[in-house]
Amino acid sequence: MNKSAASRQSICAVGEKLFALHGYSGVGIKLILDEVGIPKGSFYHYFASKEAFAAAVAEHYFQLRIQPIAIDSSVNFKTNLSTMLNGYHQLIDELFSGSEPRGCLMGNLMVEVSSKAPLLHQTLNHLYDQWLGLLSALIEQGQQQGHIRTDLPSLTLASVFWANWQGTMLRCQIKVDKMAAKRALVQCMQMMTR
Repeated sequence: MNKSAASRQSICAVGEKLFALHGYSGVGIKLILDEVGIPKGSFYHYFASKEAFAAAVAEHYFQLRIQPIAIDSSVNFKTNLSTMLNGYHQLIDELFSGSEPRGCLMGNLMVEVSSKAPLLHQTLNHLYDQWLGLLSALIEQGQQQGHIRTDLPSLTLASVFWANWQGTMLRCQIKVDKMAAKRALVQCMQMMTR
């Protein structure tokens, strides 16, 4: 990774923290600049606007936190399921590591962003579709191997899991209970199994 890409990634990492703690509306360019310690011109070298920055942060979050939990077609469903749940549990640990739980960045941004921010809106929709695709592939593998119920399509079950994840993350911002969050994910998968 070249220096420019590394700088962009480190700014996105700070943005992930800021948006998770303060929301899209609560983060201004000045806060970003102060936190990262760069001049305004440097910020605009990497990002055309706050909206473009938020879209890059969402992509960074997805690639760093969600993409690695993807299915490995060379192993069986139970191994993939264990990897996926461990990945989500690790993410929960990270989201609860500060003084206040942060919730899922993508879910938080989705709650705030309207179609008046078309680039961010489009980016979040695209990442949501990718996320459902990852979950659906895992569930489809489980259906094919006889572990997951087949009366509903894998995409429907993936949507249920994703909605459970986001609801759990929102609830945890009010009632801080990391173990309850982890149990909710396991229970959701248990409801899908045969």
